[in-house]
Formats: sequence, C-alpha cells, structure tokens
Amino acid sequence: MSMNLLCVSNGHGEDAIAVRVLKELRQLPGAPSLAALPIVGEGGAFQKAGIAIAGPTKTMPSGGFIYMDRKQVMRDLRGGLVSLTLEQLKTLRHWASTGSKILAVGDIVPLAMAWASGADYTFIGTAKSEYFVRNEKNRLPDRPWLEGRTGSVYLPWERWLMAHPRCQGVFVRDQLTADYLQNQGVAALYCGNPMMDGLDSSATKLAALTAAFPPAEAVLTLALLPGSRAPEAFDNWERILVALTSVEAAFPHRKLRLLGRSPPP
Repeated sequence: MSMNLLCVSNGHGEDAIAVRVLKELRQLPGAPSLAALPIVGEGGAFQKAGIAIAGPTKTMPSGGFIYMDRKQVMRDLRGGLVSLTLEQLKTLRHWASTGSKILAVGDIVPLAMAWASGADYTFIGTAKSEYFVRNEKNRLPDRPWLEGRTGSVYLPWERWLMAHPRCQGVFVRDQLTADYLQNQGVAALYCGNPMMDGLDSSATKLAALTAAFPPAEAVLTLALLPGSRAPEAFDNWERILVALTSVEAAFPHRKLRLLGRSPPP
C-alpha cells in the first residue's frame, strides 16, 4: 500500500520548487500518491505537472502573505482570506486523519499549517538562508538588530516547528544554514538546492546563449537573477549592484559582462 503525500506550498516560486521535488519522488519505486494544496494562488505549476489539487484555492488581491501592508490585508480579508485558510486547514486535517504525510515547501506559513494538521510532516525551507545575515566568518553589517541574533536566521518559533517530534525532516538551501540550525538542535540537512535543479546547461543552448559575445579570457560573465516578485526583486537589484563593487575588486584584471533580466512589472 503506497503512502499518500500532500504538498503544501505558498507562492509561485515555492510551487515550482515543490513540483521539481514531486517529479523526482514520482520516479521512485513504490512512489507515494501525490497531491498538492497551494495556499497562495491556484497552483498552476502543479496542474501543469499532472499533480491533483486537493483542496480549495483562490488568488488573493495581494498575491501572497509576505509583503502585505495594512491595505492589502484588508483587501484579502474582504476577499475571503479567513474562510479560505479555514477550509485549507480542514483539508489538511482530513488528510492527516487518513494517515497521510505532509510536505511543506516555503516558509513558516506552510510549515505551521503542516504542524496544525496533526500529521507527520517534512519541511523544505526555501525562504531563508544564513547568508542573508552572515558569511562563514562574520555577521554582515546593516542587518536588522534581531535578524540572526537568536542563534539562526530562523526564529525560535520556526525552529520549534522544525524540531517537533512529528517533523520527519528539514532540508535547507545551503550548508551554512544547516550548520546553524544543527547548533540549535534542529536536525537540518543540506542535500542540494532544488532551486538549481532543472537548469539546462546543454552545449547547444549554452553556445546559443553566448554566440553574440566574442570569446575573451579577460571577461568575467555573470548572470544576475534578482527574483521574480516585486518589491523584493527591486530590492535585490540594489543589493546586486552594491555587491558588484566587491566583484570588481576581487577580479581587477577582468572586465565584467553582466547578463540580467528585469522582474515583471
């Protein structure tokens, strides 16, 4: 009898990452029966991959949870956010009652909902990295006072959810984050970054991409990827431009060739 696995994710990028993971799971012998519950948006990535949507979905006026200001909160509340969330929790608890497992992909929102379901759950943390607040040696300047001060970029209540007995696994996006979580009692693992899976580096496509540029040993080519969601993408562009100063200093004898794509409006 195969296991039932319900994937909970909260955003376009998180859905895409979840789909990559679920596609690999689907190839395993004795693969679990898969379904998805996107709690932000309508889960187009899952539908395109042939993964069933298990419960109610709706696109809120704000487009998501993270960047909502007061006006957007009110718009979402008027748009049915509370009733949608309650229905989604009901779906999760129904799955838990059947002995199904939960895979949460994203940040504390799907993680908390997986915990609230009462089922065993696994978490893939895509939203946070220790590199946001520190490098391998020092804390970064100009970070918010609290950020990273509690032992990890993940806050104590997030770590509690990750260390809960029903949490069967925690997978993070880099080794530095895994190390700091392990120091705080969370058995986190870094097994690679699913955001980098599926990149096509075939010789044909690579040649087509670089055909317009003459070869030059003195040129360092960088692809700039600020993300796809405003306003974060615009903030990331500013950070990238600041970081390029240190890249120029590290490679003083090479010219920089920058390839980038602006985020959608």
